[in-house]
Amino acid sequence: MTLGVDLGRTAFAFEEELRLFADSHPRSAALYRRGLEHFLYGAPMHWMQQWPGSCPVYVTRAQGARLEDVDGHSYVDFALGDSGAMFGHGHPATVKAICEQVANGSTYMLPTEDSLWVGEELARRFRLPYWQITTSATDANRFVLRL
Repeated sequence: MTLGVDLGRTAFAFEEELRLFADSHPRSAALYRRGLEHFLYGAPMHWMQQWPGSCPVYVTRAQGARLEDVDGHSYVDFALGDSGAMFGHGHPATVKAICEQVANGSTYMLPTEDSLWVGEELARRFRLPYWQITTSATDANRFVLRL
């Protein structure tokens, strides 16, 4: 009687899954090969390349909590843009608000009256008086280190 995991069987199953992935994602594979020509790891950000298959999945569109890739597969997006699409992709109210704001400018690098409303609303909702807005995990970590 053998206890534990049969590593030979596991390796075979893993190789079979890689083959199935490659067979069902030819367009993503082609785009990844193209990306290797100009991106250090074949994708705009190094972590995008670390997909469980043989290449990253290239997305064509997203709506609500679903993504569709260039090979026609649909996925539930549990990452939701790492919170950037926390309320789903392409919600009409979000699209409208973004379009209205972009018409007035998109990156001021200075506060706006709307930003004061956001701070007040965060304080009201979460009962914490002070907030710091960051644009990335790296930015958040730098802020915490400064504290």
